[in-house]
Amino acid sequence: MNVALLITLTDDGKDGATACLEECQRQTEALTATGGYSFTTFLNDEGVGGYQKVWEKVLGIGFDFYLWMDSDLRLEEGAFASFFENSFFLRHKAVIAGTVSDLSGNLLSGGRSRHGRLLEPDPVIPIPCHLYDMTLTLVPEYAVRHLENPSDIFRPNLLDYGCGAKVAKAGVARVIAPGILARTGRKPDLPAWKNPDRPAAERISSLIRGSNREFIRVMHSIFR
Repeated sequence: MNVALLITLTDDGKDGATACLEECQRQTEALTATGGYSFTTFLNDEGVGGYQKVWEKVLGIGFDFYLWMDSDLRLEEGAFASFFENSFFLRHKAVIAGTVSDLSGNLLSGGRSRHGRLLEPDPVIPIPCHLYDMTLTLVPEYAVRHLENPSDIFRPNLLDYGCGAKVAKAGVARVIAPGILARTGRKPDLPAWKNPDRPAAERISSLIRGSNREFIRVMHSIFR
């Protein structure tokens, strides 16, 4: 099976990205050696804003899986193997979110409830979630095929705390892989309007800016 590995470069410096790429290579080579998988790596150096560009590139080629991750992650041993073992168990029909924690073990990203609450992974089996983060996520071609707009894989609704609302609407399963699959030194980064510790005026201004961006995106999709 052909896998596109989409790595988004973060702001944590070249050294972190180099270590991540080396570990990715080690884990992909272990899977390739089984004879069942081949990997092609794509780097996105434009952050979240570059998702669309790299997504269009890989869709134009066509893969069986799309494995999204950020470059500041320290993968746990067997993280990639866990994704594909659980995908096989689910007949390759589910988007699988990998849970990421900080260096102290506090959860930072992964699968979320309908209202955005970060969910604790089960240590052994995959469990359902409604939304998910794109920090470390496996997307099967099955999910892409069932979406009217494939970009809805990574594009959240304005008021959502994660991606996947339209994936859920399309009837595609979303689950959390067992255990913590990666760790990172980053800190949580919420938009100002979602952060209760920010002043009210700043939160309102942030929400208005976000609303304007969403309106522009919707109009562009209608008239392009």
